[in-house]
Amino acid sequence: MDSVGIASTYAATTQAQTSQALQSEMMKMAAQQEANLVALLQEGAENLQSAQAAPPPGLGTQVDVTA
Repeated sequence: MDSVGIASTYAATTQAQTSQALQSEMMKMAAQQEANLVALLQEGAENLQSAQAAPPPGLGTQVDVTA
């Protein structure tokens, strides 16, 4: 194998390794974004449940309209 063939093979191998590393990093970033979205949705659901819970004693259960 001549030096041009070796250099060409090395360049192709390096390019493939770089491509795989970039793809792996992008997949990790996408997974982290999805995990953040799930956490945000869970927090919103918990806030909604607490907002729909019964009001504290003395608030919001009856309205005095006798005045």
